[in-house]
Amino acid sequence: MADPQLALWFDGVHTATITDHGFGTISLQYTPEAQNSSALLSTKLPIREEPYPWVECVHFLDGLLPEDDIRKMLADKARIAHVDTFMMLGAYGKDCAGAVQVLPLGEEPNNEPHNIRWTTAEELAKAITNLPTAPLGIGIDSSIRVSLGGLQGKLLVVRDGPRIGMPLDGSPTTHILKPARLNEDGTEQWPSIAELELFGLRLVEASVRLSRSKRQIAAAAEVITVQGRKAILVERYDRDAQSEPVRRIHQEDFCQALGMKQKYQKPAEKSPTLKLIAQVLTDNASNPPRERELLLKYLTVNLALGNCDMHARNIGLTIDRGTVRLAPAYDVVPTAAWEHADRELSLHVGAGVHIDEVNGRHLMDEVSSWGIPAKIAARQIRATLEAMLDALPALIEQSRAEGWFTPMILDVAADTRKRIDRLTPPGT
Repeated sequence: MADPQLALWFDGVHTATITDHGFGTISLQYTPEAQNSSALLSTKLPIREEPYPWVECVHFLDGLLPEDDIRKMLADKARIAHVDTFMMLGAYGKDCAGAVQVLPLGEEPNNEPHNIRWTTAEELAKAITNLPTAPLGIGIDSSIRVSLGGLQGKLLVVRDGPRIGMPLDGSPTTHILKPARLNEDGTEQWPSIAELELFGLRLVEASVRLSRSKRQIAAAAEVITVQGRKAILVERYDRDAQSEPVRRIHQEDFCQALGMKQKYQKPAEKSPTLKLIAQVLTDNASNPPRERELLLKYLTVNLALGNCDMHARNIGLTIDRGTVRLAPAYDVVPTAAWEHADRELSLHVGAGVHIDEVNGRHLMDEVSSWGIPAKIAARQIRATLEAMLDALPALIEQSRAEGWFTPMILDVAADTRKRIDRLTPPGT
């Protein structure tokens, strides 16, 4: 009897076949169609004829699925083992991050844009309330077959004006809806998280500049209220909603690009570092100097903002029509705003390990290991920090005008100004 197989589709092409060899082992093999195209799944998995064994493809495939408790709940819903990556992809892989769709062998993708379960306000609120036990909205309809990495409770949705719906049977989602997590007494576990994430994304967009480039710098988002509960609605940068049908744009996070399970830097383990991420850009980006510059500017803003959670799953690559470059910034949250949050940096900056100690010297030492000349690095850091200072007052006023202001924004802005002083390169 032949081993069970799944078809991995990429941009409308059957790009690879996933084979379950039993005992928890899987292989991935590019199809002849992929070998004649530019359908690269991962910088870690170059197109070749030979199959990739489990040890080489595991982190890419697992990265298509949610993590930890969310993965376990999805597995329970489908009555399969959460460690069975093959079965999990078969159950939930019809709309993954990037351009990937995982389907039964012989089945073709369904990209029908109208196959959407439009929700009422009450249904949407119920789906949000039920996220702790029904992740990704699987309680709304049995035909929801979506997957996205991460730990945070979220819904993958389509937004059409005031309407929000849940795509069915693998139809592409266009937005990610992340509600504020609540304590048992109804208060927000991380107060004002939706507003502060929007503040972070807007600050990146206002502060990071690339000459002669009109590319998207940060994910577009807005704060909405669903029956009294705040949430951030983020437009997916890996979807082109203006196309008909919606076009999937391929992306991978840096755990996938590095072939690592660990997303945090841990000295005693094989784990990601900013230097390794920069090396991936050097080896694979279409314009390595520009992408390293962008990584430096993203890092500078996140440090000044107080985001300790810039880990390897929160930085990504887009791989689109032969062009490899950094993805727009996403999940930019000033975690240092909450006293009970972990203040250790997910990825260390030079010898700087904690947000309260990292300074301009640490930042310069870090980027020197990427191969960026000191004078160029110092100039880019200074320009980014100055742009942040210029952007803060207008962004605060924008939050008031648009109705998503919270007093915590003033606290974050004040702390950001202090970190800007500390992060300014020495001797400048």
